[in-house]
Amino acid sequence: MMSKGTPLTIAIPVADASESESLLRTLNALSKVFSETPIEVLIQVGQSDMSAFAGSLLQHDIGAHWTFQSDDGVYDAMNQMLDRAKGTRILFMGAGDEALPDLAKATQRWDPKPTQLELGGVLLPQAEPGVPRHYPARWDRSLLWRNTTHHQGMAYPLSLIQAMGGFPINTRVLGDYALNLQLFQSGVTANWESGENWVKVRAGGLSRQFNAALYKEEWAIKKSTLPPGWARFWSPLWILGKALWKRAAQRKG
Repeated sequence: MMSKGTPLTIAIPVADASESESLLRTLNALSKVFSETPIEVLIQVGQSDMSAFAGSLLQHDIGAHWTFQSDDGVYDAMNQMLDRAKGTRILFMGAGDEALPDLAKATQRWDPKPTQLELGGVLLPQAEPGVPRHYPARWDRSLLWRNTTHHQGMAYPLSLIQAMGGFPINTRVLGDYALNLQLFQSGVTANWESGENWVKVRAGGLSRQFNAALYKEEWAIKKSTLPPGWARFWSPLWILGKALWKRAAQRKG
């Protein structure tokens, strides 16, 4: 399903065959949504053994390019896929996420020589307590406080994200947020259509496990990325307040 000038690479990191059922759901949705639009699909499995995967999945009609190799975590896997991608833009999804028709529609208007991000809304119908069920597309100073731009709703220009060095692999959970902050601070702009939603996201995920390690990593990212100013000064207090609010929401939920 790949052709010269393909506007989009969909990149999916997978830990192992235990994600097969979720991955099949993702590939089926992509096949349906992009039935008339050429895309590239990359799947990277974090192990060298492919025998546990069903042949029907490996040969899915989406025509995915599979790679089986060890990595140092999800962001290392994502960076490895950056090196192999051929699309003009790249969007990262997780196994179990489902593309929506708006994503295929959006590719039709994209500049073939991109200089800015393209964004779409993200739906989380089974979101955890304290997590919004809808992230509309936005790219503004709210990023200084929290990651308001979900990575499943971001079509990064491939050349831009490669020039930025990809995702920082010294982060375990919030590498996409770290990259977003770097992009925003460096003046990268974004474009989107109001009301457009691209992906329905599976519940769960590392970034929605609200524990001390998550908030410690968030502060480390902000301390190293944000310039001196109010956002950096108030961030520790903001993070503490957010942690307490999330904990209360989870108990109530």
